[in-house]
Order: sequence, then C-alpha cells, then structure tokens
Amino acid sequence: MEGITRQLDGATNVLLEEPPMAQGRDACSALLLDQYTAPNVLFVTYTRQPADCLDQLGDDEVGTVGVITVGDSSATVERDDVVTENISTASDLTGLGIGIGQFLSEWESPTAVCFDSLTSMLQYVEFKTAYEFLHAITGQIHAADARAHFHIDPNAHDAKQVAGITSLFDARVSLQDDDVRTRDILKSSS
Repeated sequence: MEGITRQLDGATNVLLEEPPMAQGRDACSALLLDQYTAPNVLFVTYTRQPADCLDQLGDDEVGTVGVITVGDSSATVERDDVVTENISTASDLTGLGIGIGQFLSEWESPTAVCFDSLTSMLQYVEFKTAYEFLHAITGQIHAADARAHFHIDPNAHDAKQVAGITSLFDARVSLQDDDVRTRDILKSSS
C-alpha cells in the first residue's frame, strides 16, 4: 500500500471501495497513518469492536484516539487513553453527526477519520438521508482540516447509488482482485 497517500495528495475525503473479501485493512491503515506524523485518529464503526480498531493501529505513534460505535456494538475499551462513544440507534444520523463534529472540534490537527462502513449505514437509512448526511459530514471534515476515508462494498449497491455517493468525495480508491486502483475525482473532472 506504499504510495497510496502520495497518489491522493490533497484529497480530504476518500471513498474506499472494497468487496467483502478484500484485505482492505492495509489500505485503511495507510490512509489513516501515512499522511501525518502522530495523527489523532477517529474510528466510526457499525461493525467492528473498539479493540479491533485499536489493534489496527499497531505500534504506530498516534495522538488522541476516539472510537464511535453505532448500533448494538459496545463502545467500551480497556484503555484510559481512548475516548469512546456509542450511538445506540443505527439510524440516528443526527446523533452520529453531532458525535463526529464534537471530536473534530475538540481536537487539534492533524486528524484522520475511518468511517466503516457506508454499506452498513445504508442498511438502516434511506439513500437520500445518507447522501445528505455524507454531504454535511464531508464538509465538516474539510472545514476541520482533517482527512477521512469511508469504506463501501460497491457490490452491495446499485451503480446509480455508488455513483451518487462517489460524487461527494475528492477521490476514490478501489480494491479489486488484489489490485489497488486510485481515481482522483478532482483531477479527472477538471
């Protein structure tokens, strides 16, 4: 995954397309950690436990770490240096947006965000609601001078939905057949 962030130079919000069997954690870790020295890291997760998120960081030096779990997942973690929050209702995008906004406003730069996953979120809310939420959140991330990537399984959605969501992002990374393809949307649309 070396060089993936170099290919995305200047991209604030990245859509990470990964089929369910893809080994996307390497790309995810690169997007979180290769852009900054000791970044604050915020995980937003519908499916992973906080301990799994923390394990992904390994021995890399990071600043403050936060984990927002959504739905039935437990937000508890056995470390005092990690801030956790749980949004108990998976369809509560207002509460989720407030939670993300609080982390972004309280932390100094640099901050990297992993949102896992849009596919899971779309199981609980209508596409239009998700689109409006993502439009607001990607704007907040840009305004906070943070960097974020959002996981999606492109095979779980129709092409029109994926195209609509993709329009909200600065760049797209596609993991297909052990191949990493990067498309910088800003440069290709100019």
